[in-house]
Amino acid sequence: MTYTTETFTTGQVRSLTKVTARQLDHWAWTGFLQPTGQGAVKRRYSFEDLVRIRVVMRLKDQGVTLPIIRKAVAKLREFSSDPLRELSLVGMNGEVFLYGNRREAECATDGQTAFLFMDVGEIARQVTTEVISLDDPRQPHRRSAGVA
Repeated sequence: MTYTTETFTTGQVRSLTKVTARQLDHWAWTGFLQPTGQGAVKRRYSFEDLVRIRVVMRLKDQGVTLPIIRKAVAKLREFSSDPLRELSLVGMNGEVFLYGNRREAECATDGQTAFLFMDVGEIARQVTTEVISLDDPRQPHRRSAGVA
């Protein structure tokens, strides 16, 4: 099953990303990370939204500053769903760059010290695995945990 067209509720996003509903609301309200879709009443998040949220959380956990995180989110928005599976995010000298894969990123940095290197493709694969387990009826604890 491909998740590029499936959408997720706020509760499912909370369960998959461990981000609070309040944080999701704040990000949507400020325009920082708005959900791709709207249901009749509630927000609907795409798979790509889940990947972006996970990237933001990893960057925050690494102590990356908000301006750099904003640049990373802006760069990720430039790409369609398929390239998200193979992108590498690199931060150098206050700028953020995206490369098609890790090897391309390593060649582009050419020995320069990058303060940030993140395999967005790996994050997308992790999210895919977690979405599959969310859909797995043998794991009811995941389905019911925080689903709105």
